[in-house]
Amino acid sequence: MKNKFRKENIMAFFNQRQLEQDGDFLARIATLLEQGFSIETAISYLTISSPKQAKRYSTVLHHLQEGNSFQEALKQAGFPNFIFAPIYYAAEHGYFTKTLAECGKLLRKRAEQEKTLKKTFQYPLILFVTVIVVFFLLRVFLLPKFDLLFSQISDQKNLSTTFVFFLLKQLPLILFSLVMLIFLTALFVMRRSKRQTAFERAKAFARIPIFSSFIRIHYSQLFARECGYLLKSGLSVQKTLTLFVSPDAPSFFQEIGKRLVTSIEKGLPFATSVSKLKLFESELIAIIQHGEQNATIADELLFYYELCYQKSIAKTEKLFGYIQPFAFLVIGILIISIYLSILFPMFNMVDQI
Repeated sequence: MKNKFRKENIMAFFNQRQLEQDGDFLARIATLLEQGFSIETAISYLTISSPKQAKRYSTVLHHLQEGNSFQEALKQAGFPNFIFAPIYYAAEHGYFTKTLAECGKLLRKRAEQEKTLKKTFQYPLILFVTVIVVFFLLRVFLLPKFDLLFSQISDQKNLSTTFVFFLLKQLPLILFSLVMLIFLTALFVMRRSKRQTAFERAKAFARIPIFSSFIRIHYSQLFARECGYLLKSGLSVQKTLTLFVSPDAPSFFQEIGKRLVTSIEKGLPFATSVSKLKLFESELIAIIQHGEQNATIADELLFYYELCYQKSIAKTEKLFGYIQPFAFLVIGILIISIYLSILFPMFNMVDQI
């Protein structure tokens, strides 16, 4: 059962409906908790009212009854990994219901983004595959006939003939090699990232030019939220970092917590210690410095968390706005190349007659 739910978690990207259902589950749990239900009673109710998801929800309930944390129960049921850290720390800072509602909102938004991304790529991808197939068919059936025809008309190949032979003979292989190179590169990065720690993996992704700003905003948002809520609950910075390095904490927070504790023990300020991680946005460092000076660090971190959420949405929508036009531009160039590869030989034959 555990492997089955992990497989469902891996396939979540290809089924945004699953993310929507997970988001609805957490949001409904938060609503029921606000109305006075216990978490077990709330899950039991949702198991009855959502028969299609009853098996997964029963798994969550089963692990809770065995004494596992809610975070661990969700993990066993195949919920997305990026919601585990907020839920884990929610048990410490006391904003549990609000955290569940925010995680539900985040899952719904992620589902919308993935749905938009699929729509953005769906039609261009079909066109791209069709163009590659057409190129291969022209190479197999049309190129030999052109070759024979040109050899009968003229012993020398002019510029247009050379261009046609390049398009029909080499370009399909170049396109196929390019696709395979992208696939193998992605596979290599994924395999290598599995051997890295969570912090090393985050820093590696933060160095990728296109995704760097998204990664930094994501981790800045995550750090600002958890640190802000823990400080707002009355904990000191030292106590907050102690929770970060606890054995049951998410691995990413364990690693940054150890580094921050080491820096602070050397006498460095909190803001300087955070900046030495070289993972977060510079705005976060400035906000920590400003908050420490004015004793409002918790409120400022939580405000920055909301700001990061809006920035990430705006950046994602902007990126989607560039992807589809670029994809259609590439496909348009390929289609024009197909027409030229057919028309050039005709003009050439007219010149030879």
